[in-house]
Amino acid sequence: MKKYFTTSEYKRRNAQQSLSISKRNALTKKKRKLRRKGLVRVHTITRGYEQQVFRGNKKINQRKPAALAPSDLRLIENTVGCLSFFRDIRSDDYLSRKGNFRYVIMSLKDVTQIDYGTISILTAINDEFNSRKIFLKSILPVSESCRQFMVESGYLNNLFDESGKPFPKSVVSELIFFEKGCGVLSEGDNRKISSLIKDVVYHLTGVNEYSLAVKTVILEICGNSIEWSGTVSRQWLLGVKYETGRVIFTVTDVGRGILDTLYRKFSKKFFETFRSADFILKGAFDKKYGSTTQESNRNKGLPAVKANFENGKIGKLKVLTNNVILHFDSEHLSLTLDRGSPRFKGTFYQWEMNMDCIKKLTDEL
Repeated sequence: MKKYFTTSEYKRRNAQQSLSISKRNALTKKKRKLRRKGLVRVHTITRGYEQQVFRGNKKINQRKPAALAPSDLRLIENTVGCLSFFRDIRSDDYLSRKGNFRYVIMSLKDVTQIDYGTISILTAINDEFNSRKIFLKSILPVSESCRQFMVESGYLNNLFDESGKPFPKSVVSELIFFEKGCGVLSEGDNRKISSLIKDVVYHLTGVNEYSLAVKTVILEICGNSIEWSGTVSRQWLLGVKYETGRVIFTVTDVGRGILDTLYRKFSKKFFETFRSADFILKGAFDKKYGSTTQESNRNKGLPAVKANFENGKIGKLKVLTNNVILHFDSEHLSLTLDRGSPRFKGTFYQWEMNMDCIKKLTDEL
């Protein structure tokens, strides 16, 4: 009787199995080699056949160029130039990577003029980056006056230099972040605002006392920023700058912006197709529109802000959002930016208070 392992059928099957094992072992060795090189396998289907494509999973090191700031970095006087710079900073075109470490380098080297509005927005952008685990590295201005202005503003408190080292902390900073939460200030936030208001009143009047009227005005504007925003970090920034005879306030939120959250009925949308964006934003301050949520308690903050300005409780009110900047104190300067111009993703308020504003607030009590 002929043994089975000597038959031609057995020899053919054994040869096929040996070839299959040999191919599998060769593939395993290749996979190990590729794995040592940092490559992984990806399956693709081509014309009904499964193919194995290998790609790298090594950490990416990619250094992008620094975002260059214009020499005039004053938000109010050079709005388009500043917005273009802010857009660059927040663009992926300037987002560098070193492994899992992501960072953006901004160069303020050529800056010769800067204002508090720019400081506020840059601080808010840096906070947004922190929430996304992106580091903002800064090259400070060559101009000594600009460097000193940035130091005194407290802007450098949370920033890193080009080498990735943190700048020294400022002793006094009037740039304060507040959590949005559920729309109610926490006990800690209330203490911070109360202390800030005492400093404001003392600076303007020389009297060290608390003013509920001043707090009400500030919270109306801050609450409005919370109402219309959609920022990732869920924070808004209150900035205060003390100057002789006046105090400059800023409220910054790098969320969606007012125009992106407006709700307009279809009929109004149709008739206002030919209206400018600044005209529509002014209508929001006159309570012509609601927000996208259509909640009954919405849109009370905008008219209140305008009323405070018209009553003389605040002065030199300016609002920047999306592609519009409104100058309530100089309406001829209000404008809608041209198509293709940079937009501001968020909302920014700036206003001033002086001794006359304090008197008008006090007289109402």
